Amino acid sequence: MDKKPTILFISIIHPGFVHYHAKEYGLKRIFDILPHKQAILALVAWLWENDCDGYYIWLDFDKVHTGEGKSAIDEAISQHNPDAIGFSLCTEEMNLNYKLIEVLKKEYPAIPIIVGGPHVSALPSETLEHFKLIDYLSIGEGEKTLTELLKGIAAGKDKSGMHDIKGLAYRDDSGDVVQTPLREKIPDLNMLPDPAWDLIFESNPGGEQNVPFPLVCSYGCYFQCTFCSAEHTDYRYLDPVRVVEQIELGREKYGAKYFAIRDSFWPPTSEWLDEFCGEVEKRELDIEFHFSTRVGTLSEEQLERLKRLGAKATALGIEAGNPEVLKAIKKGITLDQARQTAKLMNRVGIFTVAFYIFGNRGETREMIEESIEFARELNTSIAQFNILAPFPGAEVYSYLPEDEKDWWLEGRVSPSISQLTPAELEDAARGAFLRY
Repeated sequence: MDKKPTILFISIIHPGFVHYHAKEYGLKRIFDILPHKQAILALVAWLWENDCDGYYIWLDFDKVHTGEGKSAIDEAISQHNPDAIGFSLCTEEMNLNYKLIEVLKKEYPAIPIIVGGPHVSALPSETLEHFKLIDYLSIGEGEKTLTELLKGIAAGKDKSGMHDIKGLAYRDDSGDVVQTPLREKIPDLNMLPDPAWDLIFESNPGGEQNVPFPLVCSYGCYFQCTFCSAEHTDYRYLDPVRVVEQIELGREKYGAKYFAIRDSFWPPTSEWLDEFCGEVEKRELDIEFHFSTRVGTLSEEQLERLKRLGAKATALGIEAGNPEVLKAIKKGITLDQARQTAKLMNRVGIFTVAFYIFGNRGETREMIEESIEFARELNTSIAQFNILAPFPGAEVYSYLPEDEKDWWLEGRVSPSISQLTPAELEDAARGAFLRY
């Protein structure tokens, strides 16, 4: 049988990845999910259904440049003979992963490097100008773009033969950046295959995986928060019955009992939730799960129903305790909605992590103090106080002066757009957690 066009994905588990040690807070599991890339699982599943092949290896940061890490990469390349090597990257991962790309290009100069993810989609030209060893960028949703590109590479096409592939960026023979027209988004997510969970889980129907089983129910977002680099248009979601079928598959094939719903907010609609819950109840599924939601979204009745179905934990992006800050960041929630939701979560008994952001544009020390006091008032299970990082693709990135926009490239501390310095924001976040 002829070899199919093949890509090997590599991920470095970022040194900043930290589990919530949920046992310390009375939960059975870690709150966070395994640090693997759901995008890679989705892309490989699509490739498998479209006459291509894909594989995935991941390395802890401290093993990347050791003999163990190099041996794992060499073995995977020898075993799979890939036509390309792929990365899916956020802004904070670019420099770290590029060091590995430099090694790969030295050892395997003939294998093209393809990079996708939110950073390159936001800054395609800048990425290619600064990271010259990257051969191709896949911009936006990469399923169809990657399939066409991989087939072209396997067929021996050079870059001059890739100009008709939508959603692509690369440097031509003269070094100029070429960006093709954007790819249309997939209109109906239900046409996508289930993610390639086989890449990270062993088939084990009689046992139980020791990490949560990841689920993604939607693409995009219909909110406009200024700090977020997610796609703010074309919000789409899977049919709730399809999601329940994925849960059943996780139970039956992989022995999973705990599920991590990875959407930035969930559920998509009240009607969707009602059908989802009804389907879980009808099938009498014994599961546990966590999810992220939005304050003011779920009623007490809905939360009680979710609790009965196995909801153990949730995350709430509250961000600030000052109404003017909430308005400025376009959060679209009120303090009273946050109070009511936190009260309901505590009453129902769902473990709740509330997130706050320090360093929003124009924010003063007094406003940050209001956020700290508001967090203490809400009394959620955990409060996390983070510092705003103005990432490319987010509206806040446009607030930066031109000479500050390359902070991510040079590995500098993210600049402050508030009235506090980065060091003062660090002190405020640390002190807030201790006070909480």
